Amino acid sequence: MNITNMNNEASRDDIFKSMTCLRLYGMRESYDEVISDSMKRQRSITYSLYELLKSEVKDRTLKSIQLRMKLANFPERKDLSNFIFTDTPINPEQVLHLHSSEFVKTSRNIIMVGGPGTGKSHLAIAIASKAVRDGYKARFFNLVDMANQLEREKLDGNAGKLANQMEKLDIVVLDELGYLPLAKNSSQLIFHLLSKIHQKTSLIITTNLTFSQWSTVFADQKMTAALLDRVCHNCDIIETGNDSYRMRKRK
Repeated sequence: MNITNMNNEASRDDIFKSMTCLRLYGMRESYDEVISDSMKRQRSITYSLYELLKSEVKDRTLKSIQLRMKLANFPERKDLSNFIFTDTPINPEQVLHLHSSEFVKTSRNIIMVGGPGTGKSHLAIAIASKAVRDGYKARFFNLVDMANQLEREKLDGNAGKLANQMEKLDIVVLDELGYLPLAKNSSQLIFHLLSKIHQKTSLIITTNLTFSQWSTVFADQKMTAALLDRVCHNCDIIETGNDSYRMRKRK
């Protein structure tokens, strides 16, 4: 670093070069504002340093959230601010409690049960997104898409690859269970994956089927019973009813 004046002070360019070298982009971005404000208010050096460090922490936190959101692969952005609980059987207090992300700490599962258009996916994405903002890692899957990915892995000789990735996540969202039946082989692959991450990763499942109807998706009744036993253990169930929110809004 070059010393640029007789007061042994580093130039702004020198400081920016060092910040760039150390990847302190948040500090660099806020440097001018913090220094200007500190000089105007006659703040101490330690105060200025603390403000710069806070800017760096804020910048890194934001970038970390953005990266986790990208990896979560949510199909759209959803939150609770525009969700209407009126005229639904949904318990707002239960949803708000789950929205606090406490369920992740005990690998608790959530199952959303209701007809099409009743807000299941909206709530699932909103709850999972809040957990991502709280520092957790999540991934969104349509159930059929997951089954197809597992089939491709097996054909390519990479069986177990997705399961290993899922073990490193805090939340897996499985959307639209029940809209299409799965082949026997796909059912077995889904079962093995969910068994592997059982009690390690929280599941958020949306379905239009009652539990007694899950066997219409997973082919084998014994396997379905075993899957339900795992999924429903340590689980919250949210019933969204059958009155389509989208149809009510259209009317």
